[in-house]
Amino acid sequence: MALSQDFEARRRERLKMQHKKRERQRKIQRIVLIIAIAFLAFLLIFNIAKCANKPSEENTAPVVTEVPDKNDEEAKFDPSMPEPKEGRNNYLDIIKDSGQTDHVYLTFDNGPSEDVTPAILDVLRRYNVKATFFMNGTDIKDNPYLCTRAIEEGHLVLPLSKSGNADILYADKTTFMDEVEETYDLIVENTPDKKKPIKLYRFLGGSYENSAFGSEKQRYKDELAENGYYYCDWNAGVGDSNTARSAEQLMTYYKNNEPDLNNLVIQLNNKEENTATPKMLGNLIEYLMEKGYTFSRLDEIEFINEIEYEDEEAEFEDEEGNTPSDEDEDEDSERPTKKPTSTKKPSSATATPKATKKPAATTAPAATKKPTQKPATITPAPQTATLPPASGNEIEAE
Repeated sequence: MALSQDFEARRRERLKMQHKKRERQRKIQRIVLIIAIAFLAFLLIFNIAKCANKPSEENTAPVVTEVPDKNDEEAKFDPSMPEPKEGRNNYLDIIKDSGQTDHVYLTFDNGPSEDVTPAILDVLRRYNVKATFFMNGTDIKDNPYLCTRAIEEGHLVLPLSKSGNADILYADKTTFMDEVEETYDLIVENTPDKKKPIKLYRFLGGSYENSAFGSEKQRYKDELAENGYYYCDWNAGVGDSNTARSAEQLMTYYKNNEPDLNNLVIQLNNKEENTATPKMLGNLIEYLMEKGYTFSRLDEIEFINEIEYEDEEAEFEDEEGNTPSDEDEDEDSERPTKKPTSTKKPSSATATPKATKKPAATTAPAATKKPTQKPATITPAPQTATLPPASGNEIEAE
């Protein structure tokens, strides 16, 4: 009997020990399970947050990691301009006679292209340089977020063509204006606030008479004016930029062919094969900065001559409203004989200029012919801030 009781006691002790062991194992399993669930929940929340912050590659522009430091109010520029007249809508002439000096306007033709355009925008953002892009409608449809990104980062986007094909573009007057207008509307459609840019066009291949379709282009210039468009060529460039030419060759070409002008409109290429363009762009910007140029978009000028001519008329009119002849006026002066009818001064000309650069000189630039009669001073054009290269060396304003 004693042995039986002793055996039963040991059996109960073993069962009790086994029960405690199983309880410990269950506790350990529960703790491990809780830790695993917490870890998985953390990963899930982290991935959801990451996906929510990541923009769609198809619908939105890449995240801007470095936004230029620029005063929002001062950065806004009113692109109002006088209506173009037939025979007087050449934008290079407007720039030449604007009274501005030491300005450079970087312009990029074609695109946007998936490989080249983002690299160009990255370089421009690094130097806080604003530029102008002339884009094709078909390329905008293929890469709409790049058009939007360029606009959001402060650049000016304007029409080049819809098809990108000169044979189609210049086939006839109707087709030409349809391509210009449809591309302009497509740019507005991809502008976040749907704000319309100035009506400024660049002929595919340039408007020069000795270029392909030169005779057609001369006829279409007046067609552009009738529809409210100026046109803008370029007076400097890097040559035929393509994969066969390196960044060093493009830079050498520019330096060897740089014109001696007060204001430069530089043409660069933005096609898929123009991989050398973004590679040389930083060197070009630094080179121009060292020479004291101010970088601007093509809508950041004042239409000073349009206003000056009206002011001159008002100043020299006598009490009866007659304007006496000026015996000292040069017969070869470039002063227009047809005066603008509107006396409304563009808002950009009345805006207080920034003090980042010296005011434009009161005399005509060396390479620019000016009207012989001018007011004593010229309101300086708005200036865009330029950011020094990544090295941090500051470039003093003249």
